[in-house]
Amino acid sequence: MLGRVDFDLTATQIGEFMVFRDYLNYFSFQQLLYDMEQDGLVTTRQDNHQTYYHVEDSGRAALEYFAGSLQPDIRAEIDEYVRSRQWEMSQTASTRTDYTLNANGEYAVRLQEIENGLPLIDLTVTVPDEKTAQAVCGRWKERSSDIYGYIMGQLLQ
Repeated sequence: MLGRVDFDLTATQIGEFMVFRDYLNYFSFQQLLYDMEQDGLVTTRQDNHQTYYHVEDSGRAALEYFAGSLQPDIRAEIDEYVRSRQWEMSQTASTRTDYTLNANGEYAVRLQEIENGLPLIDLTVTVPDEKTAQAVCGRWKERSSDIYGYIMGQLLQ
């Protein structure tokens, strides 16, 4: 799957296909991700306590090589799965949130909307506690395009 999209995927997104369709069990799947990272085939980034996997050029070449050994019906199943869920999966990759405890004992919440690998908006707000930080992250994922539109409208008036 990583070789079929041009954005990062979470372990959950990849595992949904690999584990729930019984291609790998959960532990083998986790080991595979770990081995790919150790071998430099993928890199990871953290976003709101979620790990995203990015396939490197060397990983892309390895995936293409091994894809050739997959049965055609499995390749077709992967292609159909990615095609049917691509928009949903890309939305997860393009809306990013994270929060950290700052020196004042408050939480700095970073909110981003990414398009074509570049930030459309990169906003940091400070909130008093972790519960509020989590709520802001959740609302950003639901409303980021509305908020971006509002801010741009206000700035361009």
